[in-house]
Amino acid sequence: MKIKIHIGNVAIILNGALGKPETSLLLGLKRPKNKSDSKRKRRRIGIGCWVPPGGATKRGDKSQKHAVQREVLEETGLFFPLQSFRKAGVLRGYIDSSTVPKWLVHIYLIIDLSGQTVVPNKKEYVKMKRFPLLNLPFKKMLQGDREWLPRIARGEKLSIRIRANENADRAFSIDIRPVRFRAT
Repeated sequence: MKIKIHIGNVAIILNGALGKPETSLLLGLKRPKNKSDSKRKRRRIGIGCWVPPGGATKRGDKSQKHAVQREVLEETGLFFPLQSFRKAGVLRGYIDSSTVPKWLVHIYLIIDLSGQTVVPNKKEYVKMKRFPLLNLPFKKMLQGDREWLPRIARGEKLSIRIRANENADRAFSIDIRPVRFRAT
């Protein structure tokens, strides 16, 4: 049996300096499933939760940075040059007792001081909102995101392993370790 690993990207978009209390984080409230989702037989992660923008890498993407740049533009209407995306982490998601990750997610950090207006993709999100770092909506976030997202927003670079159910809404174990990345 061949196992497919889904490769994706997430953008942590901060409106202010790393770790400052007045800094805000852009999150989107993921839209519930609709009929077209069931026809495509794909599972969507984070339904009904506040999540950072991001998504799958596509064949035409030249790099992970190009993929996350495209996803941010598609989902938020915000455009950032490639040099704005700084690697902040890698998340490996495992399903139940599998030894092979189901998801490999590259996490990028962006400091947005541009004042651009967010235009959420209504097919993906009910709405988008900038939350102060001291007031994140933890009760409506994925369990794993509650653990690693605030740490990256404080400037840490992390390697994350999450063992969860198929929809990633229930984590069985979360292992987070500091890591160093080469400048890209």
